[in-house]
Amino acid sequence: MSTGAGTGTGPATGPGAGRSGPSTARVALGWTLVGVPLAYGVVETVLRASKLFTG
Repeated sequence: MSTGAGTGTGPATGPGAGRSGPSTARVALGWTLVGVPLAYGVVETVLRASKLFTG
């Protein structure tokens, strides 16, 4: 039988306790801030690499 320590049966404590997590808008903003420059970099890389193979 367990003593209850570390079993997750007690109240939530620590940083972020009681919060349900980041909002959908914040997650979308984060992905946008990362995804747009990443997509631009990938497109530029493909365009420049294609010049190497097509002359």
